[in-house]
Amino acid sequence: MGAPEPSSFQKIMTFVMINLALFVSYALYSLPGAFLPIYNQDRGIGSAATGIILACVPLCYIIVCPIAGKLLDKYSAKTMLLISTGFLAIVTFACSSLGLLTNNTWFIVMIIVLRLIQGANGGMIDVIAFAITAKIYPNNIALTTSIIETSLNLAVALSPFFGGVFYEVGGFYLSFVVTATAVTAVLVGSIFGVTDVDTKRDDKGGNLMTVLKEPLVWFPAWHSAACMILFNFYIPILSPYVAAQFNEGPTFAGFALLINTAGICITAPFLGHAMDKFNPYVFFFLSAFLLPACYLFLGPAPFLVGLIAPSKVQLVTTLAFIGVLVPLGCYPGLLIMFDIYTVKFGAMPQSVKNYITSIYCASFPLGGCIGSAMSGVIAEHVSFSFFYRVCSCAGSNSHYV
Repeated sequence: MGAPEPSSFQKIMTFVMINLALFVSYALYSLPGAFLPIYNQDRGIGSAATGIILACVPLCYIIVCPIAGKLLDKYSAKTMLLISTGFLAIVTFACSSLGLLTNNTWFIVMIIVLRLIQGANGGMIDVIAFAITAKIYPNNIALTTSIIETSLNLAVALSPFFGGVFYEVGGFYLSFVVTATAVTAVLVGSIFGVTDVDTKRDDKGGNLMTVLKEPLVWFPAWHSAACMILFNFYIPILSPYVAAQFNEGPTFAGFALLINTAGICITAPFLGHAMDKFNPYVFFFLSAFLLPACYLFLGPAPFLVGLIAPSKVQLVTTLAFIGVLVPLGCYPGLLIMFDIYTVKFGAMPQSVKNYITSIYCASFPLGGCIGSAMSGVIAEHVSFSFFYRVCSCAGSNSHYV
């Protein structure tokens, strides 16, 4: 027998707590973005290794998200959430001690292992949160998705900034200890604040292949991934770039990333409400044209140098515009995937909804993994300006396809 229908208060408390769980999870995703490149540079570790370390978390998200969708068919969503959050706290406390390792090889190996475990648990939390939300608020998918994305992007925005501040105050250790303490607090709150919601398989059937064999259903997830590739390309190399170009440290790099995601957080509720009320496909296609064009202004491209001189204001302004355009491609994705399936096949089984949710959730770390890993490797061989001209062209082709 499934769990009883939660009250309005229980739904609100559950929604608040899963947003907090997502916040701390994604804070760990992006926390090292401001200080790890500089820390590794001081240790003699190259940007390629830094990119791989940063890509570990989204890599595990990609692998774990479909598994989480399957587990939701069988197990309690609340129990899965508590277990994942608990492991996340333990592993983050363990990360704080890695600065004691003096051997670079062991440091790289251990931080990759711990980041992979962080990613596995973060991926579980991601899918569980979206699945619970789709279940308790089925008529407000875009609005609740936009609120969730606000939590994620507040984490992405704030954690590099505060990570840079904590790093300059207390070094590598303090950045992870503060975050681990926050994860522990969310775990305690979730025990009392989250109501178990029935996301288990119903008698209508459905499986992962039902979704995968219909490309139109999962294509919006690829579009979201392409947006996230563009969104994550500059994270591994931003700190070294601002240090070399403007003689600024990790705090300014964190501030630039904060501004980068501020537009997402400010516009989220308005965009989500608009997508629920109007045609979400319009927002979807606008991002395909406008987001890649913004990348020409990072650097900027040589033919724009006469019009726009490289400066801190120019860099931050461009990042702010990119932050505003990313949600146009990401927010409507889940709503469109549900819509396409319903139009083609009729009523949607709970198991299919779980799998669609897991594919949508996997699209974000897929983009983050590709963006972070490739940027660290490519940036060692080409200039910052040329780098982002390539990104613009590649992003345009991907979106148009």
